[in-house]
Amino acid sequence: MTNTQYLLEQLVRFQTITSNQPENSRALTWIEDQIKDLPLHISRNEYEGYHSLVITTQKTKTPKIWLQGHLDVVPGNPSDFIPTIKGNRLFGRGTFDMKFAIASYIVLLKSLGDNLPEYDFGIMITCDEEIGGNNGVKALIEDGYLSKVCVIPDGGEDWKFQTWAKGILQLRVEAKGKATHGSRTWLGENAIIHLADFLKELVATFPTEPCNDKIHAHDTINVGVISGGKAANQVPDLASAILDVRFTPKNTKEKMLKKIEGLAKKFSSKICVEEVISGVSYTVDMNNPYLKSFKKIVKDETGITMGEMFTHGSSDARFFAEKNIPTILMRPRGGGHHSKNEWINIKDLEMFSVIIEKFIKEHTSI
Repeated sequence: MTNTQYLLEQLVRFQTITSNQPENSRALTWIEDQIKDLPLHISRNEYEGYHSLVITTQKTKTPKIWLQGHLDVVPGNPSDFIPTIKGNRLFGRGTFDMKFAIASYIVLLKSLGDNLPEYDFGIMITCDEEIGGNNGVKALIEDGYLSKVCVIPDGGEDWKFQTWAKGILQLRVEAKGKATHGSRTWLGENAIIHLADFLKELVATFPTEPCNDKIHAHDTINVGVISGGKAANQVPDLASAILDVRFTPKNTKEKMLKKIEGLAKKFSSKICVEEVISGVSYTVDMNNPYLKSFKKIVKDETGITMGEMFTHGSSDARFFAEKNIPTILMRPRGGGHHSKNEWINIKDLEMFSVIIEKFIKEHTSI
């Protein structure tokens, strides 16, 4: 067993579900213990109860390159946190999303050892990505932790670059009515019906499925939660829904809000729209010298020519994009994230460590 695989297996055993911050904190302490004798600058941070760990080779908040990773995972059964090997695959919660990267970062630090002060890079580990990252990467960036480029192995697949991502806009829509007895509907206004009428018109403004785009590179909307009413024999005076809108780089959060709020005005004061979570859509310039260098290193070490892809989802990369910091989003072979069959290719795991070390040596030497 290689050092990277061993470290990853140990990390998987920590049940670092986002809601269990004490366990996340314990795992961060374990990581600190692995590197405590190295010449590094280490700081623990906590924002609104969510923990993070920042490691730099120089005493700075702005190293040349950040290597970023999140330690938190989605909930699973106890057996999901027991690493197992089948063939050339290592299974376990977090193997692919994304503890493999953190294990590789630890190996990098140990490999550079006493020579670490000769380089200028940092490692940023957070514990809230699975619920939005607002008290992890976002908080750290707002606190001044910036760089020229950031490596985030939390997107892409099969050695492909993630070149663009849809933005996210989650909204709470509230409809108001007038309560009365269910047998005298004419005396009231049904808030649920107001809400349904609004949602029907809103959804109709988005592309419908099946569409003619096989990769669905278009805006989408999902009505994820609906609530309202207290009894069958009462006309409800309040109803609400939570919407999840994803938009391409052709749009912005402001454009989407303007569109939705404009429709709400048609319903007078009956419909109120409130932003819950948002994140930018973004593209990555493949001519960026850091990305071109990374691509060459992968080709030299593996023989693989990195392809390109995009994602319908989101990641902490959006926070760096908001600061115009380019991100390298890619992953080796793996899959099944957020499922009981999450895995990573063991050979690729080791190769990723080699590539990261070569990339850091090439671009952060002082």
